Amino acid sequence: MTFLRSISAIAFSALISTPALAAPDLANGKTIDQQKCYACHAKKTGFGNGDMIYTRSDSKVKSLADLKKMVGLCNTKLRLDLFPEDEADVTAFLNKQFYKFKP
Repeated sequence: MTFLRSISAIAFSALISTPALAAPDLANGKTIDQQKCYACHAKKTGFGNGDMIYTRSDSKVKSLADLKKMVGLCNTKLRLDLFPEDEADVTAFLNKQFYKFKP
């Protein structure tokens, strides 16, 4: 019985000490967008405005799930070397700034 209590106590303390998922850092997302995304998007639109890609009428992004996929796709294809937390930050920033999808 003591052995089981010890294991239960260890498991419980591990659960308590595990940090909760951090909220996205919008400032980091904005910085990454400006440093790694804006210039490419400005070139793609042909108007020199990288933000236009987010607000165009023929956007491929129709949901928050689409936005997450697109950020991940850009990160992988363009080898931006973003960590998963960075992808979450960029997604949160773009959603707040442009898309306004409900979570």
